[in-house]
Amino acid sequence: MLLPADIHEFLAGQKYSNALQIAFEFQEEDYKYRTQIDLLCEMAKDKKVVHLGCVDHNVETIKHKIKRKKWLHSRLCQTAERCHGIDIEPEGIRFIQEDLGFNDTSCLDIFSDQFASIAEEESWDYLLIPEVLEHIDAPSEFLRGIATRYSRNFEKIVITVPNGISQDNWKLARKGLEVINSDHRFWFSPFTLAKTVSAAGMIVEKILMCRHGTINWRALRRNRFYKKNPLLRNDILCVAHFTAT
Repeated sequence: MLLPADIHEFLAGQKYSNALQIAFEFQEEDYKYRTQIDLLCEMAKDKKVVHLGCVDHNVETIKHKIKRKKWLHSRLCQTAERCHGIDIEPEGIRFIQEDLGFNDTSCLDIFSDQFASIAEEESWDYLLIPEVLEHIDAPSEFLRGIATRYSRNFEKIVITVPNGISQDNWKLARKGLEVINSDHRFWFSPFTLAKTVSAAGMIVEKILMCRHGTINWRALRRNRFYKKNPLLRNDILCVAHFTAT
């Protein structure tokens, strides 16, 4: 979906409203009910990408997701021309390299000189930041640092975060419950993600809503509901590019 033209002044802080109503411009692809993994793999197909946060928490999480064919990094490596994974978890990177054979990976911080050298190696298409931003204490500052240092190294940036206004969260709230990863700092909505990205000096191209896990195609009624109501899906995917320097 596309942001309405009159929203950009609000994203830039030039206008203010304490009850802003946003009418998103939905496109044909918004009514296709897809998983986050499917969307990211479609975007990465035949591209050169860097996958930030490739470990996905820890070794046990990787093993669990491999069994269910839901480990994102392996799926990206199957479709991308090149996918370099980075993470700050040494045990996870060691397991990925030594036990799984994914050698195009590095244990390092994205703001390190070592990663700067990797960024210079290729003409990278995308920097993928899936399910990371909600773990960061200062997400706009984090993205601004990336924009400042790597705007010439990546054509676009792709971010995914959990959707705070999903139907699942609404159902839980009616029961007086919040179910959340205990390491998360934030919930996002399409607008607040766009605001965070814009505050970092990036230009939002489009936003897509998607399913976090797998889609049960036998649940036809539920799937039809989500196809008709994109804003209630679990995850938000944002494609953005850096401003000209």
